[in-house]
Amino acid sequence: MLGIIIGIAAVVIIISITQGSQKSISERIQALGTNLINVSPGRKGGARGMRAERLTDVFTVADGEEILKKASAVKRVVPLVNKGLLLQYRDKNTEIQVNGVTPEYQDVLNFWVEKGRFIDDRDLKSLRTVIVLGQEVATDLFGDEDPLGQSIMVNGPSSRYKFRVIGVMESKGQVMFSNFDEQAFIPLTTAQKRLLQTKYVNSFSIQAESEETASEAIEQIDAILYQKFQDDNNYRIFSQEELLSTMGSVMQTFTIMLVGIAGISLLVGGIGIMNTMLVSVTERTREIGTRMAVGAKRSDILLQFLWESLVLCLLGGVIGIAAGWIGSIITASIGGWTAAVSFSAIALALGFATVVGLFFGIYPANKASKLNPVEALRYE
Repeated sequence: MLGIIIGIAAVVIIISITQGSQKSISERIQALGTNLINVSPGRKGGARGMRAERLTDVFTVADGEEILKKASAVKRVVPLVNKGLLLQYRDKNTEIQVNGVTPEYQDVLNFWVEKGRFIDDRDLKSLRTVIVLGQEVATDLFGDEDPLGQSIMVNGPSSRYKFRVIGVMESKGQVMFSNFDEQAFIPLTTAQKRLLQTKYVNSFSIQAESEETASEAIEQIDAILYQKFQDDNNYRIFSQEELLSTMGSVMQTFTIMLVGIAGISLLVGGIGIMNTMLVSVTERTREIGTRMAVGAKRSDILLQFLWESLVLCLLGGVIGIAAGWIGSIITASIGGWTAAVSFSAIALALGFATVVGLFFGIYPANKASKLNPVEALRYE
């Protein structure tokens, strides 16, 4: 039974881990809004052995304004300029991603200020050197000290500027490959004209009018950008819905692979039960002969050993489910997500145990039912 218990527990834990982590990731992605669309530069090259390279200096603020003007399914467009820069406060420093943004950033990314205020239109027009910090950045630089109103140095590629802290963002944590708590935000115009000296933007975060119009918005954006560049390799459009779909496919493939590996343990456990039942047939040959002598039919003997094999597997399955449930709770607490032991996982585990019991019990049961009663009674 040990092989069955380990196999079933592994199946339950694996499905729990994948479902729990998928649910956790989905919730974080959906927290950004399922009607969020990201437009970034594309890639060029990759043919004839050449390495594909990400394009730079592709988009300008005017491109975003054109999308907002012409795409009826688009509600807001936020141009972003970002760069990894060093922030200093007294004897402390941290290197993080600094984002040049517009006031609509909060609405589009569903990411809000917890203390102080966010970037506003006056900051953009006056090119003010003000900054809003992510939670971890504020903690790293200021500790328990209140950062609002304090001045920090931001080191650009060719210049240093003193920025005044006007706000601290709420905690959002890691979303896919980006940790929002380890970022800072400054006015887009300040980032372009003072800090980085560029007229280009790195990407656009675009909010569709609704989830239902997100696909229509993507089509409209694609048409507008293609009309400008005449080459769809120059840009890449990616929606949250597409991200969720891709992630679901990857997790499903990953689950199938791991369940297949766990199935090997079930196979080994099934072979062990079959061998045990074969030994049992040999040891109980006289018992089988006695039953046949007093009127037991071949089907009675067949069912007797088949039921014994099935009970062993189902008992191992129940114990394995309990072990898997406990293991799922432990792994979920370590991973930091909610345990998600679903009915489908339990049903799948019990189904595996039943199939293994029937499949590996048929041969020993069939062998026992074919014994000759006279020879079985004489067996020593």
